[in-house]
Parts: sequence; structure tokens; C-alpha cells
Amino acid sequence: MLVRDAMTSDPVIVLETTTLPEITRLFEEKHIRRVPVVNASGRLVGIVSDHDLMSTMPSPATTLSRWEMNTLLEKLPARDFMTSPVFVVSPSCPIEETARFLLEKKIGALPVLDGDKLVGIVTESDIFQMFVAMLSGGEKPGLRFVLRVEEGRGVLATLGSIINDNGGSIISIATLDEGDGVHKKLMVKEEGANAQAVRAALEAADFEILEVRERRQCAIVAIS
Repeated sequence: MLVRDAMTSDPVIVLETTTLPEITRLFEEKHIRRVPVVNASGRLVGIVSDHDLMSTMPSPATTLSRWEMNTLLEKLPARDFMTSPVFVVSPSCPIEETARFLLEKKIGALPVLDGDKLVGIVTESDIFQMFVAMLSGGEKPGLRFVLRVEEGRGVLATLGSIINDNGGSIISIATLDEGDGVHKKLMVKEEGANAQAVRAALEAADFEILEVRERRQCAIVAIS
């Protein structure tokens, strides 16, 4: 999956001369938390987030009067409080590398440029939704099981044969490296197979089974 598969195309933008109150109203009306900033030529020059807005608000310790502060804020243009320079990403960048970058830089969004043209914005929420879609395996009933396997060839081929031989089909796979450099946790979701038959076949093939459960079973409750 690539950035173009997750991004919001043709995002809302503001000019670098757009004022703080105008951007605040835009955030409320459009229910957004970030907006790319362009100059009069349409070139991307920065990004404004809700964090930027909050950081710009006056401190209670300011010596300016309420009237003076409101007058200043009403005229404050985006260029004076936007984040710039701004990191950008290509629409052809793999989504996992984009997620890694956001985590490393502790930022929540990246404008998407195709050459010099702003074509979208990809946020942490977009990526989260994409990962959920990739890992959820759809709405149909089936099994979710986690195995501990050694690095090496043939694991997926053996696993695929076991699922297929017991009437099922694999719909998603994810792996997580363990710290020893030898083993991986392998999460597999399938549909159509007999749970007991699959477990027995996995055990017979010397797979280390960490968990087996029906998909979409999780207890999430509200407490007070």
C-alpha cells in the first residue's frame, strides 16, 4: 500500500496571508486539525496544526490588555505561526515507511507532493485506518491465530497448505520480529477452515501456537 491509497486528496488549503481567526473557524467548520499553507503562486510553504494554534494563543501572564491581544490575533497571518520548513512525502511512498517517519519525527501529518504540486495530505489517522483495514481481514467469520516461528524458508508454504487442506483460505498475514534475531511472531487470519483441524495440523507440523481465536472477538467496555 502506498501513500496515495491512504491520503486525503485535494486537501483544504490556506494562503500564507490567511489570519489566525479565519483558520480557527475553518478548523471548526471542516472538522480538521491540520491545513497546508501555500503562497500566492500556489507553492507549499508550510503547514498549520491545531497545536500551532494553541501555541499562538496568549499566555495568562501577558501584560497586553484583552483588546490589544484580540487586535493582534485578528491580524496575525499564517506565515507568522505556521510550521516551516515542512516535511513532505510522495504519493508513491510506501505507507509503512511514512508511518515510521511520523513516529520518528513525532509529527501527525505530511503534505503529499507530486513533483511541485500539492495533491493531498496524509495524517496519522489515515494511516491508522489503512493498517486496520489491512489487518482486519474483512467482516466474514474465521480464525485469527498467532504462531512463533523461526526465520527460514518454507514456513508460509507449509502454513498455506495446512489452511488450504482444511477448507480455508488466508486473508491476511503480519509478522513481528523478536529480539533474538531468530524468531518471528506470525499473525494469520483466515476464513472457512475448521478450527480444531487447523490447530491439530499446526501442532503436527511442530508450529508453536501462541493463540487461536475467532476473528473480531474482543471485549471492549466502558467503565465509570
